[in-house]
Amino acid sequence: MVIVFDLGGVFLNEGSKLAIQRISNKYNLDPEILGFVLHSSFSKEYRMGLISSEDFWKKTKRYLGVKNIEGIKKMFFNSYYPSKETVEFVKKLKERGIKIAFFSNGPEDRTRYLDKKFNLINFFDFGFFSFEVHLLKPDKEIYKKFLEKFDLKANKIIYIDDRKENLISAKEIGMETILFRNVEQLEKDLKNSGLRF
Repeated sequence: MVIVFDLGGVFLNEGSKLAIQRISNKYNLDPEILGFVLHSSFSKEYRMGLISSEDFWKKTKRYLGVKNIEGIKKMFFNSYYPSKETVEFVKKLKERGIKIAFFSNGPEDRTRYLDKKFNLINFFDFGFFSFEVHLLKPDKEIYKKFLEKFDLKANKIIYIDDRKENLISAKEIGMETILFRNVEQLEKDLKNSGLRF
């Protein structure tokens, strides 16, 4: 069995919420507009790797009408960090010999930044980012690509995400799924699924 973690809101904190709050306070920007720009259809091509990070931030600068886009970008990146409880739990699972993977819609520049800062990818045995295949969860195709890339069977995966819509497609292709709320609940749900650790 392979345990597959979403990153933002599961392995990492809910960075987008924190970023929106911090940026709106510091730069006096509407939180709803920031939510649209950083975590909605506006950033879809950026997360899918269809436009360069540089082009996305230029487009964002124009849309928001701000001068200091570098400050906003830095604050966006720095609002994400690994959840201490989830990190400890992942280590525990790995110590028991359980394979651990990640599966994320995170954009490339932020991903590289967080990996450099926290050595993020080394917490996992393997993983997959949306920008690598130009697709986004919950598109069913991205789940199929994940299975193909690592030669995995859907029924040998337990997929954990904090968004219900991302679990629907996973379930439809045969993965077992868990809606993440906190580590205590996750541990119970994994044990209920029959996982021994």
